[in-house]
Amino acid sequence: MRSIHRVGGALAVLAVLGLSPAGAQTVHAGVDGFRAKLEKWVETRQIVSEETADWEVERETLEATRDLLRDEKKSLTEEIAAMQAAATGADAERDELLARRDEYQAAGAALAERIRGMQRDVRAIAPQLPEPLQNKLELLLVQIPEDPGESTQDLGSRLMNVLGVLAQAERWNGTATFVGETRAVDGGDQKVSVRTLYWGLGQAIYVDAQGKTAGVGRPGADGWQFSDEAGMAADAQRLLDIYEGNVDAIEFVPFPVAIH
Repeated sequence: MRSIHRVGGALAVLAVLGLSPAGAQTVHAGVDGFRAKLEKWVETRQIVSEETADWEVERETLEATRDLLRDEKKSLTEEIAAMQAAATGADAERDELLARRDEYQAAGAALAERIRGMQRDVRAIAPQLPEPLQNKLELLLVQIPEDPGESTQDLGSRLMNVLGVLAQAERWNGTATFVGETRAVDGGDQKVSVRTLYWGLGQAIYVDAQGKTAGVGRPGADGWQFSDEAGMAADAQRLLDIYEGNVDAIEFVPFPVAIH
């Protein structure tokens, strides 16, 4: 009965609309087509919305990547510029160091030649120094080779040796030096004990222990030369006694001096 009523109701509606059953089918088909298109349109809109949302996300990602790459490019550009500036500064510093090295090498070569000359001079004057002073300088003199050009010592050591010799010689030359030693007297081969007073590097006077023989010594080309002086013993003994403090009174003593 319900089905009959439903069909009847539909027929009534059709009757009211003035449609025949065939026309009603056409309308129903149009409605279904519209519904299908509407559903397709809605589906399409959803797809478009999803694609649009995905694109927005991708666009933001691309823009963020672009900004990051732009900042990285700027940073790299600044770093490259700094490195180039540093490289330029390093090149300038290297050139300056090379120039200074050349100056130091030239100065070192000049200094080495100057020291070699000083070594030759010291070797030349060493035999003319008093024997007691030569003995005192022996450790320094043996380090100065006969040919300074063959020296294997560094410049500092070579210079210190030369300056050490010169300093000791200058100190000796500025004072009177008393030395007890042995010496051949009276032209004989036998040596006797004498007291010798070196007056700097220029002259010396000696007297034997008995106060009988005295003489003077002076530097020569082959070393110091000593010779007895007749009649000098008393004055020489008096001079040495005064120097050693063996007398109560100090007085002037005549002393022969040779000026070169």
